[in-house]
Parts: sequence; C-alpha cells; structure tokens
Amino acid sequence: MESFNRMFHPRGVAVIGASANPKKMGYHALKSLMSCGFKGYVYPVNPRYKELFGLKTYPSIKEVPDPVDLAVVVVPSTQAPLMVAECGKRGIAGAVLITAGFKEAGLEEGLKLHEELAGEARRSNVKIIGPNTFGFVNLHANLNASFTPSFSALRRGPISLVSQSGGVCHVLMPYALEQGIGFSKIVGLGNRVNVDFPDMLDYLASDPDTRSVALYVEGVDNPRELMAAAKRTVKVKPVVAYKTGRSRAADEASWSHTGSLAGNYRLYEAAFKQAGVLTVSDSVELVSAAKALAFQPPARGRRVAVISLVAGLGIIAADTCEGQGLILTRFTRETEEALRKLLPPYTIRTNPVDLGFVANDPDTCGNAVEIVASDRNVDAISLNYIYSWSEGFMELPVKWIINAFKAYGKPLVMCLRYPKNIWDAEKQQLEDNGIPTFPTPELAAKSLARLCEYGEVLRKLGVNKDEGASAFKGSS
Repeated sequence: MESFNRMFHPRGVAVIGASANPKKMGYHALKSLMSCGFKGYVYPVNPRYKELFGLKTYPSIKEVPDPVDLAVVVVPSTQAPLMVAECGKRGIAGAVLITAGFKEAGLEEGLKLHEELAGEARRSNVKIIGPNTFGFVNLHANLNASFTPSFSALRRGPISLVSQSGGVCHVLMPYALEQGIGFSKIVGLGNRVNVDFPDMLDYLASDPDTRSVALYVEGVDNPRELMAAAKRTVKVKPVVAYKTGRSRAADEASWSHTGSLAGNYRLYEAAFKQAGVLTVSDSVELVSAAKALAFQPPARGRRVAVISLVAGLGIIAADTCEGQGLILTRFTRETEEALRKLLPPYTIRTNPVDLGFVANDPDTCGNAVEIVASDRNVDAISLNYIYSWSEGFMELPVKWIINAFKAYGKPLVMCLRYPKNIWDAEKQQLEDNGIPTFPTPELAAKSLARLCEYGEVLRKLGVNKDEGASAFKGSS
C-alpha cells in the first residue's frame, strides 16, 4: 500500500502538460492544485514555459527536483507511455492519466496504446489512475489532482467514492455541496490500466479517513477479484454500490465509455449480496446511503419506528421502509401508555407517530423521540421534520434527539427539510453528533434500510455488531 499512500498523500506533484491556455486540460489540472490549499510542492512541466501560475516551470519530468510522489499527466495519448516510463525512472509512485484515446475509443490504435501503456506501467512500477479520467481528490490532504477546481470546495468528511465515471462524480458534486455531504476521497478510475476497484477497496479498508465506501460500477474485467476485495472490506467498513448496465444499450455504452462490458446485471446483484455489498438504484441514493453508513452504527434488526411532524411524511416514510423490506414495529405496552400520557388525543400515537399538533413544543416532541428510542421492539428510527410554519413558531428538539441516539445507540436518520438559513445551525449540530439528515423522507428511509442490511451482513460474517460498529466508527 506504500504506493497508494504516496499517491494520496504526496509531498510533491508534477503536472506534465501544464498550460496557460484556459481551453487546455493542463490549465485546469494546474489550477485545481493551486486552488485546493495543497501544502506540498507543485511542479508545472512544459518546455514552452518558464513560469506558470507564479511557479517555476520545468522542461521535463527529469528536471523536476525532489520530492515528487505523484504526476498528473495531460499530454496526447501517443506520448503517455513515454511519460509513464520517465515517471518510473524518477521513482514517482503514481500518475493520474487524464488523457483519453485508448481502448475506450474502440479503435485498433487505441487498443495498442492501452497495451503499451499497461506494459510500461508494469515495467516502471507506477500506479495509474486512468487513463480517460477526471482524476481524484483527497480532501483530508487538501489535494485536488483533477481537472475540476470546483472539487476543492467540497466539505471534508468520512465517505470515499470510487467511480468508473467522472461524469457521475460531477453530477453528485453540486448535490453534495448543497447538502453539506463530506468526502474523504473521490476517485475516477477511468479505463483502469493497473488500478481497479479491488485495489481501491483494499486501500480504503485501512484508510483512517474513510468510514464508508461508495462504488459506481459500470463493468469490471475481474468480478471475482472485486467481490473478494469487497468481502474483505465489509468486515470493517460498509460498502455500497450503484451498478448500471441493466439494458443492452447501457452495456454497449459502457464499452465506449471505459472499455469494459457491463455484464449481466442480475449476476452482479447476486454476487454483491453474497459479498456483503449493499446496492442502491440511483446516484443520489448512493451517496445518501454512504452518508448514513459513515455516521451510524449498523442496526440490530429490521424493526423500525417512524416519527413525523405531519402525517403525510410519516406515511411516505412508512411506505418506503416497508418497500425496502423493513418492519413497521408494534410498540410495547409501556411505550404506548407513555405516548398516550404525553401526547394529546388528536395526535397519532401509534407507529408511525404524528407530532403535528405539538410541533411548537420541542420538549414534548423530544420526549416522544426518547420514549420511542427506549422501546425494546425498535431497532431503528426514521425521524421526519419539515419547516411548515412561520418563523419563530418551531424549534428543533436537537438536544433530545442527540441524547436519545447516544443513550440507546440505535440508528436514527432524519428527513430535515426547510427554507434556506432557517435550521442550518441545528442541522450542523445534529450531523456533528452523528445523526445524518436528508432532504426527503424517501432518501432517509432507504438509507435506514441500508443500516439494517449492514447489520445483517456483519452477523452473517460472524462479526459482532458492536465490534463492527466500532471498527468503522473508530476510523474517523
């Protein structure tokens, strides 16, 4: 893993093909490094310039001084094998090869170049992210080794995303910025010369900055290796995957995108389940589930309680939970009696619980959450809050919610929807204390289902659920 450690935590980065032209990828790759607060050395490489972005520019990688652990390569595809060879001679651990025009093009020339590149990577002992990739980021190292400076604005956090598509990463970026979702690493694998999903899983399994791993998978060349690596990883950290390629058209598009066929979707689905990988059906659900898995312990069972401020949200959450295979539990007599005493008769005091008529009383709402959390028939909780009154009428029972989660250790996820700037501080306080929030009841409920599934995965693998929780929670 030493090569990956040097790649993701480099002392110095060379940008081969750096440019002053904003229409060139070499310009954006250098700008990304300059905009992310990277503390190491940055070496632009291009014989046409003496200086770029106020930095001394070198004619070749041979001239770059030490230390340099990573190269971002933005040159024509025909020059890429030579650049990798020169990186190897310099002892550079890894390269991000943004350049396209290899096997994904489906042309004989591209296939030959890919084989030449793979051979040079083996001889040079250089790990390659790509080719045909946007690059990668390591937020915990203030490292943006991509062609997209905007990735530097993402929040630092516990989720690592490994994607076969840079486009999917770019689709998720605005959503992550809007929702304040924090990432550890985002990696665009591209065509996968000698770094593939299994390599990243093995590295991230031991990465102290990663608590959950999200995979976007189109197709892989060695599915057995992927499943073996996934099975090793899920014992210590949850892995959630979004696999595309259900249709023939998607399968063909996958080949032209990254040079690999998607394969039979149902076979992948079954293999993921056997390996303990949790699956989702869209990209937003992918990062939402990864967020819940990074924040919360695995559930001890599938019995859930739903608590909402309005009945409609509770019905949606209950429907979604049951659609995900969860069980809307029956409260104990003690819980039913406590809720009857606490809440007025015009509220709904069975599961799902409706708090609408006491919404302006945070202590009563919070007390209800604590009563439900203490119920021995409840394994997990879906809590749904929306802002639907005028300013100053409602107050979130933040301390009650946090105390209930910490006292009983049961997974608790929230749908928290409100106009801008109303509950920002409360949301941050909740998430700082390990309670993930989501913009819709459906996303919250689906994420809760993955927490229940992960608990089952750990039990099937013979991992103590409390040990499993501490294994990945303690890796922050």
